Amino acid sequence: MSRSAPIPLPVLPKPAAPGQLVPCLECGYCCTYLAVGINTPSTPRFATDVLWYLYHERVSVHRDVDGEWSVVFETRCRNLQADFKCSIYAQRPHICRRFDETGCEVNAPDQRDRVFHSAAEFLAYLRGWKPRTFARMQKQFVPDAYRPQALATAAASARVARPQRRPGTKLSGAAARARRTVARRAKARTRA
Repeated sequence: MSRSAPIPLPVLPKPAAPGQLVPCLECGYCCTYLAVGINTPSTPRFATDVLWYLYHERVSVHRDVDGEWSVVFETRCRNLQADFKCSIYAQRPHICRRFDETGCEVNAPDQRDRVFHSAAEFLAYLRGWKPRTFARMQKQFVPDAYRPQALATAAASARVARPQRRPGTKLSGAAARARRTVARRAKARTRA
């Protein structure tokens, strides 16, 4: 996989004093990305969407302080000039007109609660935030390269060493299902 060239992003200036705003014409940061709202990754379906986003370069996923999720693509607007002026300012889209320096992330940075830049970061978060969702999706949708080493080791040892039951005792529902699954997998391997 080839790495594409990085997009030159402006260095964000810091306000001189608390309460002082960085003017738009000294920054232009809001014109170097686009963000699209996404579903909260509380189910395996939506969590795997987040994984897919994070498998791509220059893409991150954000959760704001209100619990809203978005996918962010680092891509500079074609109309942003070197002096941070917009070449189509008079005809700019409605979404651009809503931006101003009083509510942007440079001057009001506390709007983001969590930012994920990699699948590993998101999976570690998901494992603590929604452990059942993580457990359900890791079997089928999480590549070994993204699994915590302990989980990979535990899964391997669970396949090798199964606890033996005493003759005449009945397996619980979960244990019986697990044994049937192991038997099906073993049978499938012998066919191949």
